[in-house]
Amino acid sequence: MNANRSVVSLCLVLAAMTSLVFGQPGPLKGSSSFEVNIGLWNEAQTGQQISMTGIKQSAKTSGFVGGVGYSYWMREYFAVTVEASMLSGEASSMISLSNIQQRASSVVSVLIGMRYYLPQPEPEDRVRPFVALGIGSYIGSEAENSLFFQSAHSESVIGGRVGVGIDALLGSWFKLNANVAYNLMADFKTPVGARNNFNGYDMSFGFGFVF
Repeated sequence: MNANRSVVSLCLVLAAMTSLVFGQPGPLKGSSSFEVNIGLWNEAQTGQQISMTGIKQSAKTSGFVGGVGYSYWMREYFAVTVEASMLSGEASSMISLSNIQQRASSVVSVLIGMRYYLPQPEPEDRVRPFVALGIGSYIGSEAENSLFFQSAHSESVIGGRVGVGIDALLGSWFKLNANVAYNLMADFKTPVGARNNFNGYDMSFGFGFVF
């Protein structure tokens, strides 16, 4: 895992250096961007319990995990966005002499929104602060399987995400970004991973390719 992170970090550094040397930021009006974001405040836990009744293994992450997004600049200061993100994920298995039980749950958001850059940037500006707003669906899913029982449910609620961030253009085709936002949604009628609501702050860091 550490080796993979080192390789990814090295690739990002090389891409940033190449972009700085060979490209200058230009007008973004009419341009698109594909972005990848990684949550900075998410909490991940893994564990294994061995007892007289059996063996239980679990993996859980909460908070903003990460996501992907697409942006299109209609104006130099205004972009429309489509984002898909994961807010929570959990998986567990229980093996005993009499049964094998597996359970998995997740909460995913699909939001359509906008970014408004302040103050109105000039085409040559590398650093561009923005406010962002997204509205759409938060989808909670949970499934449970065992030798004697199977169940699954999925539910969608309306919600939104509002935040602030900054784009740092490192050239004509590569950028970094940082975001702080708050997710606000309706309650799920059926709990997902023992919770009915996933309101809360998130913070993320990402990169994007402009084309």
